Amino acid sequence: MTLFVIGLGLCDEKDITLRALEAVKSSTRVYLEAYTSILMVEDYQERLEKLYGQPVILAHREVVELESDDILSLAATSNVSFLVVGDPLSATTHTDLILRAHAAKVPVRIIHNASIMTAIASSGLQAYNFGQTVSVPFWTEEWKPDSWLERIQENLDRGNHTLVLGDIKVREQSQEDMARGVLRYQPPRYMLIPQLVTQLLAASVHHHQNSPDPSSTKPILSADETLAVALCRMGADDEYIASGTLGELLALASPSVDEAAKEEAEDDADEMASEAELDKRRAARAEKRAVKAFGPPLHSLVIVGKRLHELEREYAALWKVGDGWQRVAREVYGCR
Repeated sequence: MTLFVIGLGLCDEKDITLRALEAVKSSTRVYLEAYTSILMVEDYQERLEKLYGQPVILAHREVVELESDDILSLAATSNVSFLVVGDPLSATTHTDLILRAHAAKVPVRIIHNASIMTAIASSGLQAYNFGQTVSVPFWTEEWKPDSWLERIQENLDRGNHTLVLGDIKVREQSQEDMARGVLRYQPPRYMLIPQLVTQLLAASVHHHQNSPDPSSTKPILSADETLAVALCRMGADDEYIASGTLGELLALASPSVDEAAKEEAEDDADEMASEAELDKRRAARAEKRAVKAFGPPLHSLVIVGKRLHELEREYAALWKVGDGWQRVAREVYGCR
C-alpha cells in the first residue's frame, strides 16, 4: 500500500531505473503524468505498456489536480505508481500530490531519475554555477507576461547561469472554443529555441524602454553580447547542443534573403487569405525551420552568467556555432 512517485528519465521507456521498474510491476494501477513534459519517442504509452505488462493511464492536469483523492484512495489499499517524465519533484503539482498523500496517511516513496536539471552539465557549464530556473510561457496578443525576466536579472547580477524552460501546451482550449462552451483541444505545442530567444529579447527590449532612464543603462539581454547554450532533445540519440550569442542561435533558424522574399511574394499573391491565415502559415514555416535547425522538441536554453569560468568557456566552445562564443566570452564576459 504505497504511492510510488517515479521519474522516467529524459528520453524513452528504457530510461527507467531497475528499482522503479520493480515498483511499477508491483502496482495495481499505473498513471503517467501527461502535461508537464513528454517522452521523446512516438507511441510512448504503448511502449511503456509493453515493458510493464499492464495498462498505463494518461493523467492530464485535471486528473492530477481534481481527482487526486481517487488516486490516494486506491493507494491506501494497494500499490499505485505515478510516473513523471524526468525527475518526479521538478513540478509543484507533484509536490502537492505528495503532501495530500501524507495528509491522508498514505505511504509515499520517491524514486528519482535524470532530468533537464542534471542534463545541463552536458553544456559544459557547471551545475554549481546556476541560479534560479525560469519558465517562459507562450505569449498571446492579449497576454505577454515577463516577470521571469527579473529572475534572469537576479542571476546575472550574481554571475550565475540561468536554465530557461520553454512552454508546453497539451490539451489546451482556444479562447473562442471556451467562450462558446465547445470542449475541443488544440494540437500540442512546444516552445522551440527561436521562439524562446525571440520572446527573451522582446521582453528585454520592452523592460529597457520602460525603465526610468533607458539612456543610462543597457538591456538585460542582448542579441550580440549575451551568450547562451541551446539544449535540445537531451538524453535522446539525436540530442543537439549549440552555443553562441542569442543572435547567432536565432540566425540558425532564420530564412535566407531569398527564402524571405519568396515567402513574402507567396503571401502577397494569395489575396483570398485572411491575416489570421497568413499568420498561421508564417508560424508553420518558422516551426519547420526551427525543427530543421534544432531538431524536434523538447528544447531548453541556458543564459550564461558573467562569472564564466575558463574551463566552462572551453567545454561549451565544443558546441559553438560561430565566432561569437569565444569573442564575447573574452571581450564582454572578461573570461580570458
